[in-house]
Amino acid sequence: MSKTRYLVAFTAAYFVCLLLITAPASLLDLAIQHVSHGRLSLSNSLGTIWHGSATPTLHTGKDSTIALHTLHWEIKPKAWLTGQIKADLDWENLESAAQMTLTLDGKSVSLTNLFLPMPAEVIGELSPYLKPAQFSGNLAIESPQLIYADNHLQGNAIARWNQAGSAMSAVHPLGDYQIDIRAAQDSLRATLSTQRGALLLNGQGKWSHAQGFHFNGTAQAAAEAQLSELLHHLGPETTPGVYQISL
Repeated sequence: MSKTRYLVAFTAAYFVCLLLITAPASLLDLAIQHVSHGRLSLSNSLGTIWHGSATPTLHTGKDSTIALHTLHWEIKPKAWLTGQIKADLDWENLESAAQMTLTLDGKSVSLTNLFLPMPAEVIGELSPYLKPAQFSGNLAIESPQLIYADNHLQGNAIARWNQAGSAMSAVHPLGDYQIDIRAAQDSLRATLSTQRGALLLNGQGKWSHAQGFHFNGTAQAAAEAQLSELLHHLGPETTPGVYQISL
C-alpha cells in the first residue's frame, strides 16, 4: 500500500513539474493584466513563461491600444538559489540596446539597463488637449537602474523625444527634446527641455498616486518658424509669442 502511495505522489509531482516547465507564455499575460488592472497586456505571446516573447500593449482607452516592440525574455533558474527571480530582457530588432535585467526578491523589484522605446503618440495620452496634435517621432526612456521597494520608486531616468512631429504643423522635424525624471519619495518629478529645433518647449511636471499627473510649461517658436496653429492649440498666449501649457 505504501508503495502505491509513493508511486502516486511521484507521478503527481512529475506532472506538476512538467506543467510548470511547459507553462505557456500566455499565463504571464494574464498575470500582467491583473496587476496592471487591464492597462497593460502581452499580445502575440510565444514560448513559455521561462523563455518566450510577446508584444507589450498599452490599453489607453475603451477601443484604443498602443503596441510596443516585441520583447524577448529568459528567466534564470540559478537565481532561485539566492531567493530571487531574475530574467534577461531584450527588444527584438534593437541590437544597439543593452540587455535589461529584471530582478525580484521578497522586498523589491529592480530593473537595470532600462531602455523603453515607444511610439510618440503615447504623449497624446497625457491629456485630451494633446491628443489632436497627433505627435510623432522617436521616444525612448533610459535608466541605469530603477528600484521599487517599500511602495517607493528609487532612481532617475531620461526620456528622449527625437525627430518630433505633429499633424498640426508642416514643419518637420519640430525638434529634439529631453525629459529628466527623478523619483522623490512617493512621486516622480520631470523637467522638460529643448535640445534643438523650431519648437521650443520647457517646463516642470509631477506625478503621484494621490494627485495624478500635473505639468506646467511654455511653448514658443524659434525665429521665423511658422507654428501658429500648433502653438494656439497647446495653450493660451500669455506674453507675445509665448504660450502656456498646463496639463
